[in-house]
Amino acid sequence: MKDFRRDLFFKLGVLLSQEYDVLVLEDLNVQGLIQKGVTKSRRLRLHDSSFSELRAVLEWEFRKRGKLVLPVPAYNTSRECFLCGEINKGLTLKDRVFHCPRCGFTLTGTSTLPLFS
Repeated sequence: MKDFRRDLFFKLGVLLSQEYDVLVLEDLNVQGLIQKGVTKSRRLRLHDSSFSELRAVLEWEFRKRGKLVLPVPAYNTSRECFLCGEINKGLTLKDRVFHCPRCGFTLTGTSTLPLFS
């Protein structure tokens, strides 16, 4: 399974680095997330998900091709309005729809990616 996942990460890295010139990644503290995990099973799932390995492979593939890698601070990225910058403090991890209290912009969790492509 580990070799399959690693191979998949490299294939994804090649595909994305051939298609895009800039890689923007949320600067997550994965180790902090694992340590703060509420339950043992959640900590194990986070550890098994290999976020750090995926990030390292993606960064390597982009830099190998001379492309730009931009880390974005993780603080409030899910709560900040894409249009006006307002922070929706009432948003929780369970919320799947973002609604800006200031400008009314609404976005589902699955529709974020097309904004940047």
